[in-house]
Amino acid sequence: MSNSWDDMRRAKEDMFFEKQNKEALEKIKASRTNAPLKSPVSGEPMEQLAYQGVIIDRCTKSGGIWLDAGELEKIIASSVKEKESAESGTDWLSNFLGALSGKK
Repeated sequence: MSNSWDDMRRAKEDMFFEKQNKEALEKIKASRTNAPLKSPVSGEPMEQLAYQGVIIDRCTKSGGIWLDAGELEKIIASSVKEKESAESGTDWLSNFLGALSGKK
């Protein structure tokens, strides 16, 4: 009999913490979309650039770039597909850095 009570208690705890986690993630997501990220270098708002469908955060003072988890992999995969179809003479990193510096 005590096992069923323990199981019910654990299930309620799991539901409670799942709800707390969901609310916390929603708050983080809402705060990120409302205000631009601040640069860890200068503390000023960073600009957002789009490159091959990926939003990149760049510090306007230092030029440093920040990618979220998985974004570099998306850029590489997209560049590899592009290179296979066009066989351009430059590599993905040159294209990426050129786009960030405004040279491409």
